[in-house]
Amino acid sequence: MKNEIIENTFKMVNKGIILRDMTIEDIDDYVIWNTNEIEWQDWDAPWETKDAINTENLKSKFFQRLNRKMPKARSRLEICTIHGEHVGWVTSYHVDGNEKQLAIGIDIPSNKFRGKKMGELAFTLFISYLLKSGVVLGIYTQTWSGNYRMVRLAQKCGFNVVNREVNFREIRGKLYDGLTFKLDESLFWNRFEHLK
Repeated sequence: MKNEIIENTFKMVNKGIILRDMTIEDIDDYVIWNTNEIEWQDWDAPWETKDAINTENLKSKFFQRLNRKMPKARSRLEICTIHGEHVGWVTSYHVDGNEKQLAIGIDIPSNKFRGKKMGELAFTLFISYLLKSGVVLGIYTQTWSGNYRMVRLAQKCGFNVVNREVNFREIRGKLYDGLTFKLDESLFWNRFEHLK
């Protein structure tokens, strides 16, 4: 592990929310979110097997992320309040490795920051950033039908279901559908014109 940290200074603001690059101070939050405050994992891919967390390995992983040169178009940004509280992250990945289908996601691990429109502010800011970056042909998001907050957020942002895998996952003894949404760009810009 290198002691030298590359300083990344990318930052955007939407009302009371900041999206920014990761800092060394964020690592302690990730340790807490992966060891103590883990309820968020019940909503973000709860079917995935969660291995016991080795704190030192986790810290090492995030130090490596800090030492990477960041691409011009960010695929992951940290969510903070304007008062500097680190509350979560937004991220993107390619759907099944297809580079023409970029899916985005969001996590706000602590319950105390949910239900305050922070997710909507962060998610819409990330969407506008990706659309303006010119590197994406289409934006998608994926979730499961029992993740009601994510389904509502996707619909509010202008996403429409383009694929439904019926009874895709069994979660806590109940079957749920797998959902893939695609962003309707014109609908998004109509609703969030202030982000243009």
